[in-house]
Formats: sequence, C-alpha cells, structure tokens
Amino acid sequence: MLHSVGRSMSSRLWYPQLDVYDAIRRIGGLLSFWSTDAAPSPERLFIADFYLANPPLLHKTHMTREVRKEFTGLGIPRPEKAFISYPSPPILFQKMDEVQRQAFRTLTGKGLIDLPKLEKGAVAASAAGFELFEDRFVPLFGDAESQVAKFIARSFALADTDIGALRRSTGLRRVVR
Repeated sequence: MLHSVGRSMSSRLWYPQLDVYDAIRRIGGLLSFWSTDAAPSPERLFIADFYLANPPLLHKTHMTREVRKEFTGLGIPRPEKAFISYPSPPILFQKMDEVQRQAFRTLTGKGLIDLPKLEKGAVAASAAGFELFEDRFVPLFGDAESQVAKFIARSFALADTDIGALRRSTGLRRVVR
C-alpha cells in the first residue's frame, strides 16, 4: 500500500470490458466498420465487441488459414504476454453481458440503431447513428484499435457466415433477448 504523509492512497484499475461508456464507443465503432448490407445479429455484434475489448483472446479462437494470416499481421500479443491476466473467454463474456446489453439499449433508445432492421434480427446504425459513429466514435479509436475493429468486422465475425460456426470457433454463446 502506498503512503503519503500519513494518508493512505489507493488506486483502482479500470477495465474497459466492464465500462458501459466504452462499450457504447466500441459497439458504435464496430457498426461503422461493418458493411451495412451485411449487418450482424445482436449475438454476433456482442461477440465482436468482446474481442475488440479483449484482442489477445483472439489467439484462442479457430480461424481459417487466410484469416489467421491476416490476424497474425496485426501483431497482437498472446494473452499470456499481456499486462493483465484474463479469465477464460466464456466467463469474461458472461461477465460483460449486462454491460453490453446496457450499451445496446442506450444506443437503441437514442435512435442510433435502425429499428426496422433490428426487428428483422440485424443490427445496423440508423442514418443519425452512422453519422455520429463516423464523426465522433471512430476518431476515438487509435490506429491499432481501428485495425483490430476492421479485422473483426470484415474478416473474423462476418455476418454472412453461420452463427453456429462463430460460436464453435470462439466457444462463446449467449442467449440474446
């Protein structure tokens, strides 16, 4: 414990995985990188957000050779070489559940998600949402995070693949209500 002139100082670690505001930023950014004609389901979006918040855990997933080659080019360190230690992906994914849902409800409630598409099971930004995400959220991504987000949205968690295949490759599954 740190002491300064008789007073104790404490510090807190911030975990972006468990921060609603950061989840809003990540989800909005992911939606701007996703092709609008291949909008993800909510479950696929939550899995994509999970890996954007925890990129080293992508090493523990199954990928095709081409996708793995692209991923390797990103230079993401393995989880055991990261500064923090990670719990198992399914446990952390469940722990992020309420944070992601609250972020998603906020984006939907603010009119930033296209409701007609959502009623059909796809998540896409509304016109106002797309403009906001492009102008305000994407600039908050650094170069490395942008590259990871693009990789996840355009190569790893493609919406045109079977959700069962994504579940099998990641070991993640969550009932989306």
